[in-house]
Amino acid sequence: MFSLLNSKKIRSWCLFDFGISSYPTLILTFFYGAFYAKTISSNPNVGTSLWGFALSAASILCFLLLSFILISGKNFFRNIKIGFFKFFFYLMIFFTFGLFFFDKGSNQFLPLFFIVISFVSFEIVNLFYNLSLSKIRKKNTTGALSNLGWAFGYLGGLASLFLVFMLLKFSDESFKIFNIKVFLLIGPFVAIWSALYGFSLFNVMKEVQFKSPNILELIKNVRSRGISNFLISYFFFNNAVVSIFAFASMIAAFIFGLSESEILFLGVSINFFGIIGCLVIGSVEDKIGSLNAVKICISGLLILTLILYFTESYYSFWVIALLVGFFIGPIQASSRSFLVQKIKAQNQMAAFSLYSMFGNLCSILGPFLVGLTIQLTDSIRFGIIVIPIFLFLSLIPFLKLYLRFNV
Repeated sequence: MFSLLNSKKIRSWCLFDFGISSYPTLILTFFYGAFYAKTISSNPNVGTSLWGFALSAASILCFLLLSFILISGKNFFRNIKIGFFKFFFYLMIFFTFGLFFFDKGSNQFLPLFFIVISFVSFEIVNLFYNLSLSKIRKKNTTGALSNLGWAFGYLGGLASLFLVFMLLKFSDESFKIFNIKVFLLIGPFVAIWSALYGFSLFNVMKEVQFKSPNILELIKNVRSRGISNFLISYFFFNNAVVSIFAFASMIAAFIFGLSESEILFLGVSINFFGIIGCLVIGSVEDKIGSLNAVKICISGLLILTLILYFTESYYSFWVIALLVGFFIGPIQASSRSFLVQKIKAQNQMAAFSLYSMFGNLCSILGPFLVGLTIQLTDSIRFGIIVIPIFLFLSLIPFLKLYLRFNV
């Protein structure tokens, strides 16, 4: 698998995810959201609420933009050049860097505007990253390459997280270095880190163009290659994946009593096991098939989340959480490689636009249903059961396909 890195294009592709993964890790998941709610907003409760609204607004905007590209893109451009995605890469860097200028006393809505623009830009940049897989892959290596890239993304997130953690550790009591708050440096750090590792891919692919989306051609492709069952399954299991990420820290804290430092260590450990999972599953995916790799991951996550619902042991929770991390990376990487192999080159842009739109819908629906269950039952543990239900539903399309060919 690592021999793939002998190619300059593949190295640049893997390092691209290594760079941009610092954005969801440091801005969306760790550090900046909490800093905004505690310091910039009028009070933590208001800040947490506004942060959630901002991320939801960004998801809706991204969904609308991708819908426009998918439905009307062919009316405006025949081919989409690298410059289109490079523009959004610049936007992401600019607005992420701009977070440096917001501190206590700043307008509490303006930094959220920067978050929304940078988040939408990140999603478009990530679309470019997924599309690029079809341009750089070698024969019979798609699964291995997709998982290798995902592993690099995990590694980049961990490396950037470690560096910021070290800055916090060696800062003074008020978390300042050279009289500047470390939290104010997170935006510029992510911008520079992304630019440092990201520009290389744009340079090696500067002549590449992507066919403008044609939704009718995509529908024909999906029907002729039997991809519809996968897309239905993806919608359900991605709701489960998004819900796991959204509620992992709350489950850890309120059910199993982990402290803030333990939750941080848990997040790092889950990402580390995600790297291992990508490398292990990726090493066999091209032999067993991407769809079979996805089914293995769904089954593993279904069993683990069911066990999680019933377990009360602190140590059992750790084992389950790490094994969830093992499967949660490959299920996403193998899904990407499946689409690249099954979708015709001229329909890749349309397919991954639809893929990203599903992702944005799941970021709203999955957490909403888990949250609603928690509210109705007044129990976070009952909320967990929504996740294995999603995973079970994601297996039904494959079961129907199996029965069709074997009964």
